[in-house]
Parts: sequence; structure tokens; C-alpha cells
Amino acid sequence: MKMFSLIGTIVLAFTSMIAEEVEKLSNLDRMYCRITYYHPYQDKWGSRVACPRTNRAKQGITVAAHPSFKFGTKVYIPELAGKVGDGYFLVQDRGAWVTKKKASKGKHYVFDVFVSCKNSYSKMKKNNPYMWVYASK
Repeated sequence: MKMFSLIGTIVLAFTSMIAEEVEKLSNLDRMYCRITYYHPYQDKWGSRVACPRTNRAKQGITVAAHPSFKFGTKVYIPELAGKVGDGYFLVQDRGAWVTKKKASKGKHYVFDVFVSCKNSYSKMKKNNPYMWVYASK
């Protein structure tokens, strides 16, 4: 009998966690976007970012986005959860490819996810380039 009680408690806790996640996502816009990746050894900027409140990009936190997403905007990319952090990012950078939507040929928003090394970059760019993204605008 105690076993069923324990299982019921676990199921209830898990259900409430899922309900909290769904509630968080319901307040955000869902968009189909192009996801690209960048690392500090690609250009002269290294890991420096455009956000005045942040000095350096961090893997699992930093994402570059279109100017319609203000610095500090929280972004959730479910397909990246467990691959690059927990899937939650902050807009801390810009870039020509995301600003002009070049990577998607002007059709979709582009989110450029920061990864800390070339190996992670090579591994991540093999993923499907289009994913659902949740963000507030």
C-alpha cells in the first residue's frame, strides 16, 4: 500500500512540474526559427557580446537574436535541452546573419546559439536547423 502511495506522490509531483512548464510556455510566442551556432574562434569578436550588461558569451546561456528581441529576453528551445544547457537562453548578442535573417533567406527569425568550442560547434551544426522556439517579443 505504501508503494502505491509513493508512486502516486511521484506522479503528482511530476504532473505539477509539467503544468508549471506549460504555464510558463503559454505566456511566450511560439515561432518556427532557424537555429545556427557560433563559437569564440570564428572571428575577431571571440566571446565578446553586444549586450552592454554582459562581457562574455557563455555556453548554455547566450544566444544572438534579431533586434526585435531585446537584450535580456528569455528564449526556450526545447530541442536543445540537454544538448546546450537546459534549453533556456538569454538574448545577449546580435550579428549580421541574425539581424538580416540571412541564414533563413529572410523567411524566419534566426537564433545563433553560442557554444564554447569547435568540437561542440561541429556536433551541434549536424542538428535539424529549424526548430520551435518560445520567446517573448
